Amino acid sequence: MRIAAVLTLSAVLSACGLPGEDFCTLEARASVQVNVVDPRGTPVRDARVTFSLNGSAEQLALCNGSELAQGNCDTWVTSYEQPGNYVVTATSADGQRTARQSVTVGEDECHVQTQTVTLTLPD
Repeated sequence: MRIAAVLTLSAVLSACGLPGEDFCTLEARASVQVNVVDPRGTPVRDARVTFSLNGSAEQLALCNGSELAQGNCDTWVTSYEQPGNYVVTATSADGQRTARQSVTVGEDECHVQTQTVTLTLPD
């Protein structure tokens, strides 16, 4: 029992890190999370969401929590753990309405600082 308590305490202390030490988790964080809504705030789940990073070619965003690139999504994500300047675009399923926003993603010692963007497609 005493060994288990020492091991537990060691794990907790190492997770917190010592002063001056950084402790990074192994998770991968999305650079940008994107929500697409209509003017009334209703989610537009069939939008096509793309992004470019630092002026690169446009790429499809992924449906968050899914392997699908597009589809019935509540939230999309751009790349993971890539800081920089993003231009995020949402287009309605019929291709008639578009919304676009620029966002800068920073990073700390361990991960990107995820930015959340809500794009409103006009009527």
